[in-house]
Amino acid sequence: MKKLITIISFLVLLPGFVMAQDGNNTLYFLSNSPQRVKLNPAYQPEYKTYVGIPGLSGISLNFSNAFKVDDLLRWGTGDKADSVIYDVNRLHKALREKNSLVLNTEVPILAIGFRIHSWYATFDITQKNDIVFSFNKDIITFFKEGNANYLGQTFDWGGLGLKVTAYNEIGFGLSKKVNDRLTVGGRFKVLFGIANADMTDSKMGVYSSPDGDTIRLSSRQNIRVSAPIKYTKDGEYVEWDNIEFDDDAVDAKFLIGTGNMGFGVDLGAQYKLMDKLTLYASVLDLGFIRWEENTYNFKQNTSFDWTGADLSNSLNKDDPNYKDFGDAFEEMTDSLENRFRLTDKQAAYTTMLNAKIYAGATYQMREWVNFGGLLKASVMDGRLFPAVTLSANLRPIRNISASVSYSMINGDFANIGAALTAKFGPFQFFVVTDNVLAANYTSTRTASARFGFNLLFGHYQR
Repeated sequence: MKKLITIISFLVLLPGFVMAQDGNNTLYFLSNSPQRVKLNPAYQPEYKTYVGIPGLSGISLNFSNAFKVDDLLRWGTGDKADSVIYDVNRLHKALREKNSLVLNTEVPILAIGFRIHSWYATFDITQKNDIVFSFNKDIITFFKEGNANYLGQTFDWGGLGLKVTAYNEIGFGLSKKVNDRLTVGGRFKVLFGIANADMTDSKMGVYSSPDGDTIRLSSRQNIRVSAPIKYTKDGEYVEWDNIEFDDDAVDAKFLIGTGNMGFGVDLGAQYKLMDKLTLYASVLDLGFIRWEENTYNFKQNTSFDWTGADLSNSLNKDDPNYKDFGDAFEEMTDSLENRFRLTDKQAAYTTMLNAKIYAGATYQMREWVNFGGLLKASVMDGRLFPAVTLSANLRPIRNISASVSYSMINGDFANIGAALTAKFGPFQFFVVTDNVLAANYTSTRTASARFGFNLLFGHYQR
């Protein structure tokens, strides 16, 4: 089991995962930023030509979690004041019925754009990672309370969700200024899948005997994987401990992803409704990847009686029966390792991209400042993740622009954003974040930012 967890971690930490961050919502209305075309392909940059400095033209990350670090870990008190302890009670209180951890990263390899009369063409190559992990609160409820309250009953844990995708994207964009009010655009994308983990079915439950001596665990899982791995089998079952990377298969073809192709499209429009009011809309990442290389389908459907660790003994260090949370969890996973056996087969499969929908408007208060409102909905793992952003966007001089914003993201209301672009000669630097408060990382549920460098040539007089 530990090796399978390591493999999934590898999928999460594939090349391209970098600790820079992506401020998509605040970026949407940031004046004089060519990277806005990534969020709305109808946007036409002010300069006749732009070139993103390879590898540095928009490094980004978006992160959202169901709980904060402070909800799980805290400093002890009294003689334990110098120790960090797990606070399962506080974690349980912070969780919702359905909880998700979401991480999106981008590393630009190449980005260029140029104007042709009323048209604007773009070409870009980007390495992307999308990760969504979800779980039900009931799992933590059972570990927190033990089985005393559920004797003679079946406690439904719900299921787990996992979707990890790493891929390279080549995009060809084109926008057209139809008239003085309407501009439309689109981007066609060819996708090359590097690796994937996709859990398509998951259900778990626990039945406690009336006397509480034993519990029966049941688990049904189905996870598809595309990655260079190898393993051995005991009869028809996969041996957990022998699942490992196939180092010989990690070559240039694997990193480029030419064996797993897909296609996608982005669409966008902006319409000047009145002299000072402009409307915007875009839909991103409508597409799929067909996984055909290094593909595995692991399945499990089993139940068994188990007498194992009870994490209710891990809440109070002064309890004579106290057991460290980590030791209890490791004891549990070691016991489960030989019980929850997997079967496997090799088969190609298809996954969809995580689509995103934007709709917004700006009002031009003065020549140098406008106010924007943006609605965003991300579709991930069959769920909708909403966000609302209000921003003030300033352009005091031609070569400097800035934005400040407030966002409500996935139920988190403490998100203050900021952005800045500065141009010196042909060089432009920009940085954007949707939540400057994420600098205190232990007390935040969301973090996002984007930064990079562009070369800009030939300012276009509108």
